[in-house]
Amino acid sequence: MSSDKSALQVARDVISEEAEALRQLASSFGNGFDGILETIRASRQIVVSGLGKSGHIAQKIAASLTSTGTPAMYMHPVEALHGDLGIVTESHCLVALSRSGNTEEVLRFVTHFRRLGGPVIGITQGRESRLAELARHTILLPEVPEAGPLNLAPTTSCILMLAAGDALAMALLHASGFQRDDFAQYHPEGTLGRRLLLRANDLMHTGDDLPLVYADDPFDRLILEMTQKRLGLALIVERDGQLMGTFTDGDLRRAQERVPDPHKLDARTLFGKTRRPSSAPDVPVSRVPGNHPAVECLRIMREAEITSLVIVDEHQHPTGVLRLLDLLRAGLA
Repeated sequence: MSSDKSALQVARDVISEEAEALRQLASSFGNGFDGILETIRASRQIVVSGLGKSGHIAQKIAASLTSTGTPAMYMHPVEALHGDLGIVTESHCLVALSRSGNTEEVLRFVTHFRRLGGPVIGITQGRESRLAELARHTILLPEVPEAGPLNLAPTTSCILMLAAGDALAMALLHASGFQRDDFAQYHPEGTLGRRLLLRANDLMHTGDDLPLVYADDPFDRLILEMTQKRLGLALIVERDGQLMGTFTDGDLRRAQERVPDPHKLDARTLFGKTRRPSSAPDVPVSRVPGNHPAVECLRIMREAEITSLVIVDEHQHPTGVLRLLDLLRAGLA
């Protein structure tokens, strides 16, 4: 059947219809929601299941729960009946998704889960459905048609199930006191995880890569160490290993400008003659401990307009060098 609507208008109508359904879902949540949260928090692990498009949504819900501190797994309702039920115990809770609430494969799974496991939470539009009868708790979705010209393809129902799952995951996150640091623990290779977990000693150059010279070493030894280690600097230490200062490429340029024959000087003297002029911006921090957050090291470098930090132990002995480039390569910018 032809329609006077343009494709653009159809697309806008779909989103509007789904948005209205979501508003109805939010309004439908009441005191029973707290009981659902208590049931889930009392369980050791959540099993989430559904068939077809509901199964895809169930997988996403399980992933969201797990990544925000509520252990969960997806279980296919048919595979469950052919061996996967072996992991189910009384400490498990099942969240079952079915738009109608009468999906045969899901109902068979729910029946056997109740025999072996713990409580069942249903997410469905079927108020008089078999799933609503079997479940201890039910999240009833608004009885609205699927969005789109034919009202057939799973659209609005999937959005509602996804939103209900997100609501559960975020409410559980809030109730458990889950914080950004906890999230980072479960996402160590994500941007947030790297920003919160990485420390200076995770990225620093150390060991044989560390360009070290003693304060009484000659100029030639200083230059050789800088050239071989290729970090653009050398760390000058006293004989007891304590850091005296950092000699950089910039210091080398100043030495050529200020000292007639730097080859006659030792590292200590050369260091003293190549300090930045008093008019130059102050560098409040140039050394940090190894457990210093890498993202904080990035802030220090940017504010001080420097390109490296020295990592020191509690005795002010250098243990590593951290460069701005290392932080950028780690994706902390």
